[in-house]
Parts: sequence; structure tokens; C-alpha cells
Amino acid sequence: MKISIRFCVNLSVLLSTCALTVFAEEQPTQKTASTIDSLEKIQIRGIRGSLVKSIETKRYNNAIVDAITAEDIGKFPDKNVAESLQRITGVSLTRVQGEGERIGVRGTAPSQNRTYINGQNIASADWWISSQPNRGFNYTLLPAEIVSSLEIYKSPEADHDEGSLGGSINIKTHAPLETQDNMFVGTVQLQYSDISQKTDPQLSLFYNYINDAKDFGVMVSLTQHERSLRRDGLESWGWAERNYNKTDQGGLRLTQNEEADLTNVWSPGGGGSAVFEQNRELSSAMVAIQYQPNNDWNIELNTLYSVLNADNTNQNFLWQPSTVYDRGGEISAYQLIDNTLTQANYTKVPSTNSKGVPFSTAMEAIWRESSIETSLVHLLAEHTVDYWKMQYQIGFTKASGGTSKDFTSQWSANTDFSVNLRTPKDIVAQYQVDPLSAKDWQISEVREDAQHSDDSEFFLQGDFEYQLDRPFIQSVKFGAKFKQHQRDFIRLRSKNSDYTGMARELDWTLADFPAAFPSHYLSGVGSNKTLKDYAFADINSLNNAYQTLDFVQGEEKPSTFDITETSLAAYGKMNFSGDFYRGNLGVRLVHTQQDADAYEKVSEVESIYREYLWTQTSKSYTDFLPSINIAIDLSDNVLLRLAASKVMSRPEYNHLMPSTNYNVTQAQGAGGNPDLDPFRSTNFDLGIEWYFDHTSLLSAAAFHKDIQSFIDIKRSQEEYENINMIINRPVNGSGGSIYGLELNFQKELFYGVGIIANYTFVDGERKELITGKNIPIPGNSKHSSNFTTYFENDWLSTRLAYNFRTEFATGVGEEITDDYGQWDINVSFMITESLSLVFEGINLTDEVNYTYERNEFAPIGIYKNGRRYYAGIRVSL
Repeated sequence: MKISIRFCVNLSVLLSTCALTVFAEEQPTQKTASTIDSLEKIQIRGIRGSLVKSIETKRYNNAIVDAITAEDIGKFPDKNVAESLQRITGVSLTRVQGEGERIGVRGTAPSQNRTYINGQNIASADWWISSQPNRGFNYTLLPAEIVSSLEIYKSPEADHDEGSLGGSINIKTHAPLETQDNMFVGTVQLQYSDISQKTDPQLSLFYNYINDAKDFGVMVSLTQHERSLRRDGLESWGWAERNYNKTDQGGLRLTQNEEADLTNVWSPGGGGSAVFEQNRELSSAMVAIQYQPNNDWNIELNTLYSVLNADNTNQNFLWQPSTVYDRGGEISAYQLIDNTLTQANYTKVPSTNSKGVPFSTAMEAIWRESSIETSLVHLLAEHTVDYWKMQYQIGFTKASGGTSKDFTSQWSANTDFSVNLRTPKDIVAQYQVDPLSAKDWQISEVREDAQHSDDSEFFLQGDFEYQLDRPFIQSVKFGAKFKQHQRDFIRLRSKNSDYTGMARELDWTLADFPAAFPSHYLSGVGSNKTLKDYAFADINSLNNAYQTLDFVQGEEKPSTFDITETSLAAYGKMNFSGDFYRGNLGVRLVHTQQDADAYEKVSEVESIYREYLWTQTSKSYTDFLPSINIAIDLSDNVLLRLAASKVMSRPEYNHLMPSTNYNVTQAQGAGGNPDLDPFRSTNFDLGIEWYFDHTSLLSAAAFHKDIQSFIDIKRSQEEYENINMIINRPVNGSGGSIYGLELNFQKELFYGVGIIANYTFVDGERKELITGKNIPIPGNSKHSSNFTTYFENDWLSTRLAYNFRTEFATGVGEEITDDYGQWDINVSFMITESLSLVFEGINLTDEVNYTYERNEFAPIGIYKNGRRYYAGIRVSL
């Protein structure tokens, strides 16, 4: 019997190992549980093993793919899956409250990229009360411990789901029969946040069972993560072009007159010094069952349930120009720079103003009961008959949640106040009524609101592949998929609780609910004139007092919507290969039926609770999506890649809603447009890869996306509840292009020591339809880079990583998120073969997030999230 040695890399194997397998060539080539058990394995674990498997995945894939593989069971490079993805060339990360939440690929926005678990969609929801329903996956719902590997497909294939403009991310979990029997892994850590100064537990457990016949396995993974966070911030909002007339005293008064003394002045609607605090508790359970009765059948059932409890509080000492304007106040001592209102004194509102509310600004205290959950049930059956391989899949995923109770108290005064925005990354607000004088700030509004969203999808899929023993054509594959996706949203608002109702009857001042102000607030942010101390409210006392209030809620009908998307896709694909080339050619045809339901206003009577009629708008469209991927072996170690495809990405759900969602306090919101067309693009890719060692790679890739039409957000002023608000609405805009270059280098300098470095350049061109001027592409950072250095031996494993991206447009108005870079580290000490100590540090240099709108004199948010540290033990048996 002839014996050969083959190097095996299988991404679905639970342990992040590389195995040298000795086997007889006469044995079946299909891996079954019995053959796996009889094979002799030499395991290479840790960072080196992870890098080898990731490189092999990239090298032998027909499409343009990058991968990250777990170093071991439950041991991923980062605490957060999104933060691991940011290490990949061309991938950019969006952080929320200091944690990676959403990712974009190759200069696209997060909503234009799909995320899958084992090839199928996973539903997503948001806990934040002001979040707009979107298609981007919220990675805070997904613990890294359940992941075996991540695959980022940058060029599509015909059998891939449609919907990604930049790329698709496939999260692969562990398969029981490809994992060691009776494997147990447990990790216990403590996390410390330096801003909240609190320590929280982190726990993960993993167990795998295989029966004696080796044809049935069950894997269970449980995680429990807690985090007490605090975010310190300076904020402003409601930026818009406003017109002013000059007064006889040299001040300014807002006007709607287009012939005003000053026109199109870029000016804010409000802002404040905010303290956001949250207790997060992520609980997750994943169960996988695998059954292989013989060599011809493989059946897998994957289930996931994850819930994030995200109760939070937000206290914000406000400055509210929109309130001053709305109630007849004026501006004095103003300064304009680049036609931006960078400094102004805002006067008290007249006691006889038309609104009958004698306040010019407020301190706002909010506390919320928030949670979201997501679940997935996915059944897969594979059957092989002669040269046929059939695969059948059915499943359902659902996410739901939001904020079940959103309590608000506003404490107001009629005071002159001034705002200075002349120094970038600082907001200086000063008040005639002392912010520390709690007795002078009286209750002006009490509210109990709520919002809820559901996101669900049912899918049914069949795939059929026939192996051909012919030159050139390796196999042909075809299949079909049915999906029905539903997204709905509802918001409830208090009807009787503003100053004209319940609040006016209360005799409360801020002094009735005193609390100590948080220590070291905005440390290192702003200047010595920045408001960093003010009268703070005791949330527990306020909550007790609210239990005696008789709130009456009504549905905020302009915000309610229900969107159903039904799609049917069919594809055909041919895999081909020769002596020095391989690839695939195929086409995907997909038809989408969209039904968007919402309330339409049918009366001029201004009420958010009545005078609306439930209406439905329908739209359908069909997309023809061809693709080709070619890999050419220029030599044994050098590979040339070519790819071309047509792709589409559906609009955001909140863009499709035929309704308007707004925030009364901020006097701003967003509306929808159910007649939007999807993003459509023709993509081209060219790459070259040099594999000069098992752990070493040098590669370059160029890409170009010719996008037929972007979706623009048009900002206008509209009136709701007798309040003039800034409303953003989407429209189909001009087309454009995204193009770029990716460079990637990784090398083991000597055994156990290596570096990983990559750089991505992305640029784009698009023009505004009416003016013809250049406008930015959302999510597009021109430069991004990663650098990682690692050291590993028998008892020590350490990794130091840096990630950086330049500024990018968020896609909301003219918002720009500034440059951001972050250092992270993790260290593991092997005490015994089964026990190790683990230490990690996140955001070591305490970086600050900064977002502005149009120019740096118009800050949107200056946020300090602080550092996080982890310490714990890991047991593997």
C-alpha cells in the first residue's frame, strides 16, 4: 500500500490547528467521522497555526478572499469579532461606545456589506433609542468565542447571496464531528474600564461530545459577558443653513426670508456636555448537532440565541438655539468663520412668546431599559450520489428589541447663554444661570417613551453540483433560494407630559434629586473653560418618583413602518481548471418584491396620534448578476487573480420607510422614500500574491467599482408638532466610482517572531446632480493600515496590534468622522498544557473619537471611551 503525507487545512475544524495527516490512498477521499478518528494528527496551535490556515484559505480559493482563523477553541485574536475583521486589508471599522459595532469593505458603508453565519443571514437589531433601522450587522451581539474562522469575500461567486457592494463576511462556527471528543474549554476573565472605574466578569464555556459510533456529535458553547461603560462627550446637532436678519441692536433674528441680511449661515440647533453610562450584559448560547450515518449523508443543525441587556443613562447639560429661535429669542456678539456660526450669545426667550413656554435651555436626564436579542435556526443536509452532490438548507432568523422604557426629565431655566466653537475639538458653553445651582433649574418636561423593532428572515435553498471528468470543466453547479425578510418599527410617545401638561403641575427642581457628579469627566478633552461640572440628577430617586406619574402613551404614527422584502434567486455556475489556472464563471438572477407600509398624513390637523391612514407602497425589480473569477499560477508560489462581476445592494430600511422619525428635544429627524432603487455596481479586481513560506505572504490587489447610483441624503426644514425641524430624506443621486489598492505583507522573521502589515488606499469620484460639485462617498477612508507584531514560544504568546483609518463621511448630512488609530495588546502565559493566564488591553493610548459636519467649526461629537483591560484564566481539557 502506497503511503503519502498531505498537509490539511480545514477551516471548519474547531481547533485552530494545522495537521499533518498520514493516510492510505486507497481510502475514500471524503472525510467521515470514522476516518478522521483513525488518522494520526500532529497539531500546530497558536498564532502560527492560525496564520498558516488563514493563508491556505486565501491561496486555494477561486475568489478573492481573506481569512482570520481562531488560534484555538474559544481563542480569537480580539474580544470582538468586528475588531478582528479590522485587521484585514480593505476592511474598516465603525466604533460605538468604544466597541467595534459595524464594518465596511473597500470604501463602502457598513449597510452595503452582508454578514452571514455558515453562509446564511443573521438578523440584527439595535438598542439605541435614536438608532435608525439599517442592514448593517451589529457585531456586539456576537461573542468571538463561538467563531472558528472569518472569511471575507471581496469578489462574489454566482452561488453567493446577493446584497453586498463591497464584500461579504462569512462567520464559520465549529462542527462537532470535526472537533475532538469530550473537549472542554472554559475561560474566566475580569474586565476593568478606566473611565467607569468598574470591574466586570467575562465567562465562556465550550464542550463537544461525539458518540462511540463516531457518526453523531453535539457541541455547546455558552458565554456571559458584562461591561460597565461610561462615555464622556461634547455634542452638537441640528446643523443647517439658516437665514438671519440683523436687528437695530446689532444682533440677529432667525427668518425664513430668502432675501435676508445673512443667508445660508451654517449654524447649530443644539448641543451639550453629556455623560453616558451603560451596563451591558451579553448572554449567548450556541448548539450544533451533526449526524453522518454514512459516507453519503451529512446533516447539521446550528442554533444560536444571543441577548444583550443594555440599560443606560444619559445626562446632558444642553444649549438649545432651536428653542431660542422657536420662542422669539435673538443672537448677539456673534462671529462667522467660513460662513459658519462659531460664536454667539443667545438671549432669554420673551416671557410672552407664542409657545407659552418660558425656557431657553435645559439639563436633560434620561434613563432607559434597553435590550435586543437575536436567534438563528439553520438545518443543512448534504447528500452525495455518484457524481452528484446535493445540498438542502432551511432556516429562520429573528432579532427584536429596542428600548421598552425611555424616561426623560428636562430641567429648564430662562437664561442667556453663549457658545464658542472656534477651537476644533472643543465646545465652550457658558450660562447666566449657574449650571451648579440646582434649585434654579425646574422641571419642564417628563416623558415615558418606547421603541421596538423586529427583523426576521425565512430562507429555503437548494444547491446541486455535478462533477465532470473532463478537461477544462471541473464541475457545474446550479440552485435556487427563496427569502422573505421583514423589518418593522414602532415608537410610543407620552401624550400628556410636556410643560403644557403634567410637567407644569409638578413642583420639582433639580435640587430635589441631587447626585454627585462623575469624577475626572472629560479628562484630556476640551479646555479649562469647557463645561465639565454641573448639577447632576439621582436616577434612582427620579425613577421612584416617576412611578407615581400617570403617563398616557400614544403611537408616534409618523415613525411607524413595516417593510417586507420577498426575493427569489436562481443561479448557474461552472468551475473550471487547467494545468496552471482555475476559476469559476456564473450568473445569478434575483427578483425582489418590496412592500413598504406606513401611516400617511391625511389632515392638516397637527397630531402625531391621529389623522393618519395606513397605506402600502409596492415596488419590484430584477437583477442579472454575472461573475467570473480566475486564478493563474505564474509559478509554484506566485498567483495572479482576475475577477469581474455585477453586484447590487438594497437600500437601508430606514431609507425605505414611507414615514418620518424625529427627536423633539434635538428638533431633527429622518424620513424615508420607498421608491428608492438599490445600489448597483460593476466591479473589477486584479491581484498578485507571492507565498514565499507557510506563514509568509506578499500581495497586492487593485479594484474598481463603477456604481450606477448612490443614495443621497437631502436635508431640509419641516414642521412637526408645531416645531421647525431639520429632516434628512434619501433620494437616488448620481453615480460614481470607488477604486483602490491593497498591499499586504506578513512574515515570520524567525521561529515564533513575526510581523503582519497591510495598507489600503481607497478613493472615489461622484458629483452632486444639481451643482456638479464633488461630494464624498459614505464610509470611504482614503488611507487605512494595520500593523501587528507577535511573539510565541512554548509558554508565552503575545500580540501587539495597531489599526488606523483616515477621516470618512458617515452618510448623514455632511458628517465626517475624523482620523482614528488604536493600539491593542494581548498576552497569554501557558502554565500547564491545560491552564493558561490571559491578559488583554484595548485602546492603550486612550484615543478620542471626533465627528464634525462640513468643517471643524461644526463638531457633532467629541467622545472619550477610555481604556479597557482584561485578566483571566483559560482551562482546556
